[in-house]
Amino acid sequence: MDLARDKKTKEIVDIYQLQHSDKIDTKNYMCWGCGIDVYPSSWRKENKKRPSFNRMPSTEHKPGCDADAENKYIAQGQKKSIRNILDAVPELMPNGLKLIDERPIVSSEIRAQGIRSSSTRSTSSTINDKDDEQKKSSRRQVNTIRQICRAFISYPYDRNMSLDISGINADTYMTVFKKLKTPIQYYQENHVFYSQLLWNKINFDQKQIIIPLSGEWKKNENGVRKPSRFYKLYVEWDKWSKAKKTIFRKELENAQKDSQEALNAGNKERAQVFFIGKQDIKNPEIFYASDFRLICVIMGYITYPEYN
Repeated sequence: MDLARDKKTKEIVDIYQLQHSDKIDTKNYMCWGCGIDVYPSSWRKENKKRPSFNRMPSTEHKPGCDADAENKYIAQGQKKSIRNILDAVPELMPNGLKLIDERPIVSSEIRAQGIRSSSTRSTSSTINDKDDEQKKSSRRQVNTIRQICRAFISYPYDRNMSLDISGINADTYMTVFKKLKTPIQYYQENHVFYSQLLWNKINFDQKQIIIPLSGEWKKNENGVRKPSRFYKLYVEWDKWSKAKKTIFRKELENAQKDSQEALNAGNKERAQVFFIGKQDIKNPEIFYASDFRLICVIMGYITYPEYN
């Protein structure tokens, strides 16, 4: 399981959020579907195994648990619309993004002369005080884009469902998300952008890490297609802790390895990088971002039903 409920706040927590936390109470989580105790596994940055929430030994999910059935829902959602389920189970397809505090994605002072002017801030918020019955009866907001991006991949036939992200002038999954296209081009409006992570070396220093994304391809002298010009995401992480930097860099490197292994095994899944950021007005290849909550990498195969 990637998701669990915090016993104290009642909020849904993504396992990857724990990697950015300094102190974790491993006894503070329960299944978001049926309420049994679960514990985080392999969430520490030094672990190589994929992180997850797991049942306690000798326990089982309660009958009818939606969390236990999530993989079944995803399998169904890859083939057809399951709108009735997604409306009934609010944890599966969030309806918006709400950050806990207000933070700009990029430094306006540093980039004011070199980036597009539109804002991608999220408004301030505090912990939602809705009771459990309200949580069960309506779709929810989340405080990172990862869960939203997972839903975008998992339920392609339901991308016409509502999605509200401050600073983005669109209101459905279908219109909020935008794949970075070839040839390299400018984008006039803000979106949740996404692209495949390239296998090129990931360069970084104390101020930033540069993520290579897919773009234009050409065949070399041996007839092999190689990236000739590609998008790059400059993540300005100088204010991140050393631990956050290490976690993020290793996640990217592991995603590159996973993509290579998937290709060798004949699988279609690839590492997809999602982000909310700003494009450099002088160089369309470059985007900037800085808030780790607005960047994620997910292994997946993105399908596009005909209605999209």
